[in-house]
Amino acid sequence: MQICVLFGGPHKNGNTAKLLAKVLDGAKSQGHSVELFHLVDMDIRPCKGCMACKKPKANGCVQKDDMGKIYEALRQCDLLILASPMYWWNLAGPLKDAVDRFFALPFAAGREQSIFAGKKLMLVMTSGQAAEHDGREGLELILQKMCQFTGMTWLGTVTAGTNDKSLDEQPQVLEKAYAIGAGL
Repeated sequence: MQICVLFGGPHKNGNTAKLLAKVLDGAKSQGHSVELFHLVDMDIRPCKGCMACKKPKANGCVQKDDMGKIYEALRQCDLLILASPMYWWNLAGPLKDAVDRFFALPFAAGREQSIFAGKKLMLVMTSGQAAEHDGREGLELILQKMCQFTGMTWLGTVTAGTNDKSLDEQPQVLEKAYAIGAGL
């Protein structure tokens, strides 16, 4: 399986990166390949809402930035993982910008040939709250709706609360993340 990961967090060695690494280690242990994009290091501009991508004979987004690399990876992948710390009950800004730019692709299952149809989607997320109180329900609902509209399958969220303990102090959470990755 080909996995495309969009990592929106600012800290390459932070809690979200550690949780994601365990999921990916588990996936790689089963022979899956991974393409990881650190979005904070990329030139990804916000969607302009210009609608040029939806005009007849349009060929994607008119903005020429690093989204072209991501578009190609999205076309090729079987699983898309969005990885982000919880920022104000949502994805971190760089990841939100990238997801907004999905608009330039054929995405509406049933109305056009969605490039997302048949793919799977997973969220890897950390928050400053305990996992049972992290407020991810609204974000998960949005991602589930995105899956329904585009023809993707929602796999759920791998999450960890880091309010009172770093992930280094939660080996059971890291073991579970590895097991989820190995089960993909």
